[in-house]
Amino acid sequence: PAGLGAPVFDKLEADLAKACMSIPAAKGFESGDGFQGTLLTGKDHNDEFYIDPKTGATRTKTNRSGGIQGGISNGENVIIHVAFKPTSTIGQAQQTVTRGGDQVELRGKGRHDPCVLPRAVPMVESMVALTLVDHLMMQQAQCELFPNEAPAEQKPNPMGVTARREGPFVVTTATADGPVSQRVDEE
Repeated sequence: PAGLGAPVFDKLEADLAKACMSIPAAKGFESGDGFQGTLLTGKDHNDEFYIDPKTGATRTKTNRSGGIQGGISNGENVIIHVAFKPTSTIGQAQQTVTRGGDQVELRGKGRHDPCVLPRAVPMVESMVALTLVDHLMMQQAQCELFPNEAPAEQKPNPMGVTARREGPFVVTTATADGPVSQRVDEE
């Protein structure tokens, strides 16, 4: 759902990164277009908003942000990638140093997984689920304290994949004057 997270201290993206990077062998985290997005221009990476004609909800055209903008979920699908290092304890002899400072050869013994991938997927899914539930609980605690009791026509437009606008709605576009400006000095 839209609205999970905060713009500074409780950013949803930062909490997801913290949760996923706490998994053993995790070495990298990215959301949305991630590192590939850094190669785009701001205009190309921008997630333009539009009103879904079927649901009346505010949506993004590309979801390059991975469902999170400014630390807050925007209602689109949350997309993350987590990178894992290969298993370092293997059955081949390796050089190491003992606690006493002696250089020795060590061969790993016992049961060691040759690849963390089969266990990584459910661990990432679990950490993401726990983080989302934590943010849902924080949002409920905050919103229950200050419920929005405004009439439906005064409430903000719902956002995201699962959102639906209540009652009738009309999709309007910008006027012939061009896009709406956010700059005060242009008015």
